[in-house]
Amino acid sequence: MKPLYKEKYPHLFEPLIVGKNKVEYKNRIFQAPMGMALGTDANGLINDIGEEYYSSFARGGFAQICLPIEVPKDGGHPRTYSIDEQHHAFMNMHKLQRLVHAYGARSSCEIYHAGCCMTPGPGRTIMSASAFVYNGRQVKEMDYHDMDDVAEMYAHAAFMVKRAGFDAITLHYGHGWLMNNFLSPLTNHRTDEFGGSVENRCRYPLMILKRIREEVGNDLIIEIRMNGSDMMEGGIVPEDAAQQALILSEEADMLHMTCGTRLDASSRPKMHPTHFLERAHNAVASELAKKAGVAIPVGVVGSIHDPDLAESLLAEGKADYVLTARQALTDSDFVNKIREGRLEDIRPCLRCDFCLDGSKRGALTTEVNIRKDSTYDRQCAVNPFWYQGISKKRLIPMPSKKRKVVVVGGGIAGMQAAVTAAERGHDVTLYEKSDRLGGQTLLSDVMWFKQEMKAFREYLVRQTYKAGVHVLLKTEATPELVSAIDPDVAIIAVGAEQIVPPIPGLDGENVIMSWDVFGHEDRLGKRVAIVGGGLVGCELSIHLAGKGHEVTVAELSHFLASTAQISERMHLLEFMNKNKVTSFVDASVTAISAEGITIQTESGEQLIPADSVIICTGTRSLAHLRDSFRDTAFDVINIGDCVHASDIVNAVRTGWDAGATV
Repeated sequence: MKPLYKEKYPHLFEPLIVGKNKVEYKNRIFQAPMGMALGTDANGLINDIGEEYYSSFARGGFAQICLPIEVPKDGGHPRTYSIDEQHHAFMNMHKLQRLVHAYGARSSCEIYHAGCCMTPGPGRTIMSASAFVYNGRQVKEMDYHDMDDVAEMYAHAAFMVKRAGFDAITLHYGHGWLMNNFLSPLTNHRTDEFGGSVENRCRYPLMILKRIREEVGNDLIIEIRMNGSDMMEGGIVPEDAAQQALILSEEADMLHMTCGTRLDASSRPKMHPTHFLERAHNAVASELAKKAGVAIPVGVVGSIHDPDLAESLLAEGKADYVLTARQALTDSDFVNKIREGRLEDIRPCLRCDFCLDGSKRGALTTEVNIRKDSTYDRQCAVNPFWYQGISKKRLIPMPSKKRKVVVVGGGIAGMQAAVTAAERGHDVTLYEKSDRLGGQTLLSDVMWFKQEMKAFREYLVRQTYKAGVHVLLKTEATPELVSAIDPDVAIIAVGAEQIVPPIPGLDGENVIMSWDVFGHEDRLGKRVAIVGGGLVGCELSIHLAGKGHEVTVAELSHFLASTAQISERMHLLEFMNKNKVTSFVDASVTAISAEGITIQTESGEQLIPADSVIICTGTRSLAHLRDSFRDTAFDVINIGDCVHASDIVNAVRTGWDAGATV
């Protein structure tokens, strides 16, 4: 009898046969390359954290895991992996191979040279196909000697990949790295045999490919990661990429399409697509490559987090395999849950890019050096175990006894705490005064670009009930009630309240608080002024402008959405511009009237006409309510917004921590 997952997803779980040696991949879902500096020691050797991180994808059912290295080492990022002979790094990598192969998965090592994005340092030349100035630094045009040196770097790296026990090599030919510098007309202005036509621009990347093939023969699968589009005017477009794919397929065994270039920062939220972008946006390029006659398997990456979407891409001939990065780190058991028919248990990715940008908060709103300012405290918004959080699995022990736990508040923090405590064997009761679980996330359901947030909330609601939490809706927990129950632990997750600024005219009939807008947009007039240009204010402006309102945002500080992550903020500003939202920064709202709002800027005072005025000036912790629960149990733990009005990352992290440590 055919397994149910093969009936529902016959293409996803059909083995993929690749290369001259007919190497078989057990399914068609690959983990896309992701770096992990935490997984190395000071010499670049993989450590136990790195082994656990990458092997988790193999354990979770992915057909291939992919670990990146750079030539030269640390050329584009700090503390990258090494597989060289120094310190026996290549030997050390076999520990990972044992784990990966135990689960029937294959391993690939991604190789790339940073090119024009090379960080300055001894023995590093910032170079590219052509000379230009990038980030204030002069980029050298590579001569034939440089090209031969780099080719040798690639060949040696490929040789070490083989010695390190990998099954495949992934050559990163996209994202503005060196090989993309040759492939793209944005950076390749050469007039010799390596520039000009598509064929000439492919010549050096193809030469690298041939050198690697000479080094490893057919013993290793060679995959190309290439741009289907540079997402920048004058760069590679899908039609060009299809022709490049045809040429590179002469030597490669498989290839997949990505997009974006580091030469244009605005392509970053497309390279790592945020929730503003359609899913599987690179499938245009993979489909064109297949239609152009590329005979090797063609893959696609980019927000392919839904198994039904992934299946349709393969069934419709738009790709032969799919890759996912952020969904893999959000839930490393993604593939197994699909096979087991447990789609409701897949922890969904928010596409918020906190995993990429969280450690660089504020980097686009300050003048400081990103490297010096970065904390590298990397987190996933919804998976508390990612990156540094991996240590929680190891070092926080299971409880020694069952305890009675009361959770006050059914928002994200409260639900996460309840689920975690219940899964660890405790008797958990959750009180929520409203008729639904979800807290503030319920407000965002009406926004087309917040559907991932809705999916995560619904996931967490399901997990709350599946974990056996006793949920009491429409029940307000008071300190007296909790004390009477006499729990061992009270986890307080009462959230935050909206800040009401002292602006004259705030009590006008045309004034509405932001939380009261969502789902009640029909209360608003045509012209809308939003007081407060933080993350929520900017999101609200896009939402309302999309519904036909004329929207103006007034922000007191110097930046709009200053607490948003880099990629998310860039897309926010882009879509505010697309929707013709008018905005003012360094603008103090001095009065509200029936005519609109009066703002004070460097240019002086002016009236912004508005039929409706929305107050969106942030939130503050419900500290008084939180503190009223003090001493209601042997242990009282405060979590989420009631400690510090923050974000979903804080809610998930503090919720899990509380539930795990009671």
